Amino acid sequence: MNRTSLARTAAVAATVLITAACGTAAGSSGHGPSAPSAPTTAAAPARVTHALPKDPVRMVLPVTGAESRWTQGLDVLGQQVARTAAADCARTEGIRLPEEAPLAFISYAELPDLDFLGRHGFGHGTEVPPPAPAPTSATGTAPARSGSAAQTRRCRAEGEAAAQAVRKVYLPLQRAWFGELSAARRAPKATRALDDLPGCLAERGYRVRDENAFFALVDSRLMNAPVADYARVDSALGSAYATCMGPVEAAREPVRREARERFLREHAEEIRSLRAALVPALRRAEQAYGLRLAFPTP
Repeated sequence: MNRTSLARTAAVAATVLITAACGTAAGSSGHGPSAPSAPTTAAAPARVTHALPKDPVRMVLPVTGAESRWTQGLDVLGQQVARTAAADCARTEGIRLPEEAPLAFISYAELPDLDFLGRHGFGHGTEVPPPAPAPTSATGTAPARSGSAAQTRRCRAEGEAAAQAVRKVYLPLQRAWFGELSAARRAPKATRALDDLPGCLAERGYRVRDENAFFALVDSRLMNAPVADYARVDSALGSAYATCMGPVEAAREPVRREARERFLREHAEEIRSLRAALVPALRRAEQAYGLRLAFPTP
């Protein structure tokens, strides 16, 4: 479940996807009901917000699922910068770059956003397409000619260099912080609460041996759900997980907050620099590439 996007790069050892695909790591020890219990309505569509946190450090050093929405926004902005700069390079070259999958906000299982999951489930509702970037130069008619492999690599490299100019402001600290997050999983209270997860899920009709087995069940259910039934199945799975993980997150969050306070003290100088530089760097990127920083919100 480790990611290969910017967020995956920024949190190599600690990030995991909360999507249907996240469940492939382990099999289920049982089978949930073919018709999951309430809720039976489709999940509500998610939205985006442009509001920044009062302390920009929370975008880089999240301790809750809700705070990780800001981190997701940083991830997406970096990817948008890379794609926009690459597209500008391609226009200059008079070529067309290969199509890529649409960008989406991808959440972290290391920081489960239970409010979001409870409302939107694991499927499309947890991957909110961000606003498309505005072009930074006149596009005219799209070139019909595909670029050579060398031209494509050069433009992609220009895009990544542009993104790295933004990421370098926060990425070293973010990498270090995500390396600390796994400690919350080892906290005794959190471990005990996680031991109760299978029982809670079983009460809701999902008989699995552990969290990874539940993710595998999510994967299976969503892949095999009929189109007409997908939203209901997804909503029920998200609701069950959000409810049953509540005690676990209640035990983990204080551990994470204490860890962040310690991290802030140990990296005081870098944190001062981050607070001064992060938002201006993001605003410069928005202006330079015609983007707008956005974050998923329930």
